[in-house]
Amino acid sequence: MSTPHTHHALAAEAAALDLAWPRLVDPHALQVPEGTLYLDGNSLGPSSAAAAGAVRAALDRWAAVGVLGWSDGDAPWFHAAERTAARLAPLVGAEAGELVVAGTTTQLLHQLLATFYRPTAERFRIVIEQGAFPTDRHAVNSLLAARGQSPARAVAEVAPSAQGFLDIDEVAAAFRPDVQLAVLPGVVYTTGQRLPIARLDAAARRAGVRIVWDLSHSVGLVPHRLHDEVELAVFCTYKYLNGGPGSPAAAFVHRALLPIAPAHQGWWGQDKAAQFGMRELWAGASDAGALQLGTPSVLALAALEGALTLYQGVAMEDVEARAGMLTDFLCRASDALLAPWGVRVATPREPRGRGGHVALAHPDAPALSLALRQRRVIVDYRPPNLLRLAPAPLYTDAADVLAAVACLARILSSGGHAAFADPAARAAVT
Repeated sequence: MSTPHTHHALAAEAAALDLAWPRLVDPHALQVPEGTLYLDGNSLGPSSAAAAGAVRAALDRWAAVGVLGWSDGDAPWFHAAERTAARLAPLVGAEAGELVVAGTTTQLLHQLLATFYRPTAERFRIVIEQGAFPTDRHAVNSLLAARGQSPARAVAEVAPSAQGFLDIDEVAAAFRPDVQLAVLPGVVYTTGQRLPIARLDAAARRAGVRIVWDLSHSVGLVPHRLHDEVELAVFCTYKYLNGGPGSPAAAFVHRALLPIAPAHQGWWGQDKAAQFGMRELWAGASDAGALQLGTPSVLALAALEGALTLYQGVAMEDVEARAGMLTDFLCRASDALLAPWGVRVATPREPRGRGGHVALAHPDAPALSLALRQRRVIVDYRPPNLLRLAPAPLYTDAADVLAAVACLARILSSGGHAAFADPAARAAVT
């Protein structure tokens, strides 16, 4: 079992790391729930003064001018989605017109799949990882059903290795002659494994396969260069971008694929100059904005645009480096304090091979997650046996990581999670 000396050495290391790696933004810029160790930013990032201020400004504008807010002033709401996309584009390496901010990740994934799935008798299968995030699989299955295809026949699964990780060569080998499309994650939501998206996208294109990337667990964390690396992608903005609960999602379409005729058309996806002509025939935007369907939520866009200001002057390479430092320290602290209690690090050890969270495997993970929450250490649980800890680099320090790991060690040593062993005591949302 760990000793006081072990904890003392880790505390000294955490202090040294925090001196060497100061935070990249003002410590007060993000409003982490008071009295908590918040390691769940891979599910929902915290609020910020910038986001709250932007929402208040939008509410005040609504109160002051009503419907004229759509057209009047320096920042009319009519162009709010385009303004937000323009602010977000540099963070993900998108060029003008390649990014749209709209709806939800699931809606945009459906839109891209329905638009770019063009099966033939020879090419009709869709590659997806075994254990993919449920919405990705639901979207694929419903698309195939709508096209008269059987998922059992048309889905090609890529299974993880015995170590629990995807083998990159096996993923590339799955792009066979009968495959037309693939849906893959930038970071696997369970294990935190990070995939080499440029390498895999290039391999897919050589094989005549097009990948739709789900980058929800990597945007805001790693320095994506979407224009140079991929053709299609979707991602949410409420995790590492801290856009707020259910904040608008985004989709990327490479310039080479534009303009597009989306499978689902809505009036907000039209060319702005023609939209209020109220014609029956759809006049689509020439850029990725064509993917939009209905009227966007101005308040949700305001929160996201406010949150994005936190990244002004911050290099994504520095965000990635600080995330690597924190997750590396989390792995080492877990080895020292938690391995004696049967906890296993279930995330790749190579920094370039992981995203921003570390998965810890233990048979009692559901109960442990709730015991931690009772002690104001916020993590989450994913079936069947994973705790996910995400030391988001904008607002987490190494001292926070050590405090969370030490708390988990105390729970295990005292049996403090036994009260949550009954499934009826478990939370419905984790």
